Amino acid sequence: MTTTRTRADRRRLAVAAVIGHLVVIAGAALLREPTLWFAVGLMGPGLCLCVGTAAVLRKAVGRPGSAAKDLDERELLLRNRAHYAAFQGICVLMLVDLGYGLYAAGQPDSGSLLSAMTAALFVFGTSLPALWLAWRLPDDDPEDFEGVTPA
Repeated sequence: MTTTRTRADRRRLAVAAVIGHLVVIAGAALLREPTLWFAVGLMGPGLCLCVGTAAVLRKAVGRPGSAAKDLDERELLLRNRAHYAAFQGICVLMLVDLGYGLYAAGQPDSGSLLSAMTAALFVFGTSLPALWLAWRLPDDDPEDFEGVTPA
């Protein structure tokens, strides 16, 4: 049975998710008339990759990535750090979106261009806590799982 409990596995998934997000962002940047179908062709597989791996990562990082009310002190600290790092990342993504909006303002379809980029950056921003936790969480202690059979 394969598992995503090791840091190396989580980091590989995080890299795959970031690549998927970057493909979606590239598709949103190319979403204009001469490259419309190429952009749509990029965005479909990119969305599958980024959303799929982000969902697996959310499961892999477990409780610190959730809104569970019964987290211990360590899990609360990790969750708060992840959410703060994600907040900072979303602020950077908003600046990128602002810069793209200024660029796209002179384009004929500026509204749809900016909407596509905002949506792509929003999807990226929603996965930032799981990406941060996947990169930063240490490997689980094997002693924590003694006597537990895999599901």
